[in-house]
Amino acid sequence: MHQNQCRKLGQQTQKKLNPSNLRDTLVDDGIMSRILSGWWLAKEDVSVRKFGSYLETQMIINGQEPPTSYRDDRVAWEIIEILGRYFRNMLKHRVQKSPYFGIMVDETTDNSTTAQLILYIKFLDEIDGTITPMVEYLDLISPASGVAEDLTVLSGFGFTDCRRRFTSRSNPLD
Repeated sequence: MHQNQCRKLGQQTQKKLNPSNLRDTLVDDGIMSRILSGWWLAKEDVSVRKFGSYLETQMIINGQEPPTSYRDDRVAWEIIEILGRYFRNMLKHRVQKSPYFGIMVDETTDNSTTAQLILYIKFLDEIDGTITPMVEYLDLISPASGVAEDLTVLSGFGFTDCRRRFTSRSNPLD
């Protein structure tokens, strides 16, 4: 099959990261153990410093030799960053398919009196042929000022000129 056809087929069928499907495509169990260990630590909010011991335990349970390399915190962080970019890209494509979206923001001040904004995005997503409203975490930012133009979190989603887009008279949402 032509490379572009394979890419389109993969994009159409891949909805969510499914570790069991991912395991089938990776032939090296050591690599898969490292990916799943990093993913689990991040998902469960466990210290990344536990990566080496958690990885060793998982590999021994699965009948593999204990790891001798690629078992430090740096490797775990690289894996977590790669997974984060992957999930962010999946969210971006889901939001871009939606005819409407909204941004929800909540402000808080941390112990050092730094203002922080937590951002969520609400959009319509098609799940099994049904349109469903979804709310997903978008980002936690410390804005440079209180001016809306300083919020750049949407630039990665392809919404490069949000102010003009949403204040234009041609906008059907007006």
